[in-house]
Formats: sequence, C-alpha cells, structure tokens
Amino acid sequence: MGLAMRISVVLLALSLIQGCVTTTPSVNPVQPEQAALRNLDLGVAYMRQGRPDLALSSLREALEFNPRLASAHSSIALVYEQLDEPEAAEEHYARATQLAPNDGSAANSYAVFLCRADRWQEAERFFRRAADSSSYGTPAVALTNAGVCARTAGDLADAERYFREALERDAVAADALYHMADLTFRTEDYLSSRAFTQRYLASTASNPAVLLICVQVERRLGADAAAQRCAEQLRSGFPNSAEVARLEALEINESR
Repeated sequence: MGLAMRISVVLLALSLIQGCVTTTPSVNPVQPEQAALRNLDLGVAYMRQGRPDLALSSLREALEFNPRLASAHSSIALVYEQLDEPEAAEEHYARATQLAPNDGSAANSYAVFLCRADRWQEAERFFRRAADSSSYGTPAVALTNAGVCARTAGDLADAERYFREALERDAVAADALYHMADLTFRTEDYLSSRAFTQRYLASTASNPAVLLICVQVERRLGADAAAQRCAEQLRSGFPNSAEVARLEALEINESR
C-alpha cells in the first residue's frame, strides 16, 4: 500500500533477556519463565532478520514454557501473517488481547490485522482499547491507524474524527497530519488542507506526497508563488518520485 493509505503498525518493545536457555525440567520455578522469555527474544530477532520459519520455532518454544505469555502470542501471530496463515494468526492475536486486556500494543496489532481483513467494525474496538490504554505510549498511532482503517472502509466521517483525535494527543503526529491534509483536499476544503499541509512541513521532513498536495492546494487557492515553491521542493528533493511524474502530468493537462 502507498503512503496515502498506509497503515503504520507499531512493533513490540522487548527487553533482552540474559542467561542460558534451559529446556529440561528443573526444580527452580524461575527457569521456565526465563526460558520462555529467551525464546521470545530469539523469535523476535529471527522475525527482524526475515527468517519466519526459525521465528516460528522459537516462539512455539516460548509458548510451551509459558502458554500465557501475551507478547509471545502477539509475536507468533505476526509470523503466521507472514506465512499467510490468517486463521492461526487471528487465534493468537485474540489470545494475546484476552491474556493482556490492558496491553495497547497487542490491541493495536490485532486491530490492524482485522483492518487488513476488511473488518473495520471489529477493528475499531481494539484500536480504541489501544488508544485508551494507560500503558501504551503512542495512542496517536492507534488513532491514526483507526482513521486509515475507517477511510479504507469508506467511513470518511469516522476517519476524520480519529485523525483529529490523534492530533489532539500529538499535535505533530506526521501520519495524522498527512491524512488530514489529503482528506480535506479531496473534500475541497482547501483552506483546511493548506493548514494541515503547513503544519506537516513545519514539523516533519519534507515528503513528496505532502508537497504534491501543497502544490495543488495553493493553485486552487490562487497562490501561484507558494505553489511554485512547493513544486520546486518536490522536483529538487524527490526528482525520481511518482509524485513528480504526477505533477508533470497535471501540468500537461492544465496547459491544454
């Protein structure tokens, strides 16, 4: 998916666990938990290396040592998604949210999974759970994801509501600013689109999609000098981008 409907997914933050893995029974009750965490850590490392088969093996080990380890369920669900096994993925996503109902990361991950399956009504509940979790450090991410999901489902009113709420939580949330600039441009609310575009460009590194919106918005508002500045930034900063090609096509059409 392109930037316009990108749904961004937040990865679980995992601590490195020191010590050796013990796979044989022991009288020490701490060792199974340590082994579960160690295998979880290994599984996540394999995921980051693009080795899903090894990740799956380690995460299964983790769940054998501790079947109630919610982060292992969330992680193995991601692996099953990569392996195109959605039923297994959903089983583990759901289990993670049952075991850790206040875990915002688990809720957000499950919601993104549901959104990818075009199940917006179900996803919304888990996006909201993530955003409202006191332990979740990036509620604007979950709210922006909810907005993208709503927009994909054709629910523009809810999409705007979630993007605006994301910006209430984080006034410089880049993805929310981009989506609001794009949404208001497409609904011909050009003054609002200009405001969101300017906020984005003032707080975040230039982005070709935002610069293209800037060009089009300023032209609609009759601000040719501002439009030219954005066009120059787009061409100089991203000469090989799809947005430059689109800009040139727009200019050819307008000159006819």
